[in-house]
Amino acid sequence: MKPTLTKRKNVNLEAIKNAMIYTKGHNKLRQIRHLLLFIVMLSPLTTYAAFNDIGVGARPLGLGGAFVALADDSNAANYNAAGIGYIDKIQVGATTAQRFNGLITYNSINAVIPFGKIGSIGASFGLLAEDSEIYQEQTVRVSYGNALFKQLAVGANLKFFGISFDETNEFILENPYFERTSNSAVSFDFGVIAKPIQSLSIGVSVENAIPANISIADIDTSTVPLNIRAGLAYRLESIAEMSAQGAAVSNLLKGSLGTFEVANRNGEIYIRTGIEVWINKSIAVRGGYGLKNGSDSATTLNFGGSAKIPISSTAIQLDYGFQLLSGDFQNNTTQRFSINLIL
Repeated sequence: MKPTLTKRKNVNLEAIKNAMIYTKGHNKLRQIRHLLLFIVMLSPLTTYAAFNDIGVGARPLGLGGAFVALADDSNAANYNAAGIGYIDKIQVGATTAQRFNGLITYNSINAVIPFGKIGSIGASFGLLAEDSEIYQEQTVRVSYGNALFKQLAVGANLKFFGISFDETNEFILENPYFERTSNSAVSFDFGVIAKPIQSLSIGVSVENAIPANISIADIDTSTVPLNIRAGLAYRLESIAEMSAQGAAVSNLLKGSLGTFEVANRNGEIYIRTGIEVWINKSIAVRGGYGLKNGSDSATTLNFGGSAKIPISSTAIQLDYGFQLLSGDFQNNTTQRFSINLIL
């Protein structure tokens, strides 16, 4: 029988940072154990670590994560469910991502199916894991979006969260904090996208509107944080129509856009911005920047690109995204690879 845990242990980001420095040069399993020990298992930061807003898809990453007002591909429901209301073709996408130099991986698959005037439905599954397979997070979304008219779309997600720990692991067995080794919860998102004028989109999304407690201890409540996003996206098509710089510049502007987003998660403010330029019908490049204001301020620089391959009436788009981080995790990078099939 496990002893009763009477007092919760406290750590902070400095302790996490020191633990990461200490484990350099040690084997990966020990490093994973320390990361889980300080970030997930024993900390009041559990709420922040579990189901963190890391985003989905290589294209949004290349835009700095500013996707709430754009939300126009198979990743849409992960940022704003209203976006799938504007999607008029079946889209299926998959993403694989690495964080903390490959110690953490995230894989997802998304699909959107439009049904004309009655709207579109979507579904996605995401799995986050670390390489010693001690800890996993699963997220399932079922989505609906509808363009009520050309200038306005609304949408919603029903979300299922699940976490699990390896119940055979020695550390898990000996730790009294683990009153259970798995838990699950349900929550809800809703969003809206408005297009008041040509080329401009405004998006708002409220995520995790229903508190979802995914704690593995009865003495603790670890609720997936409420996340509110608001932003805009502007396509440069209208500027291209007025451009007198020649066909080459005009065509470049037609395939360009800019995005901006502000998010509030647990009282911490995130500012994100990005640009996308389609050099031609097959090749795109992206850049983005992110700023986090809060207890652990940080900035990100993001880069990415796409290659679109037309096949008859369908197309395959290959996306890549890369992120550099500053702050407490400045030595870590994120890479994402995505494939999106447009039918």
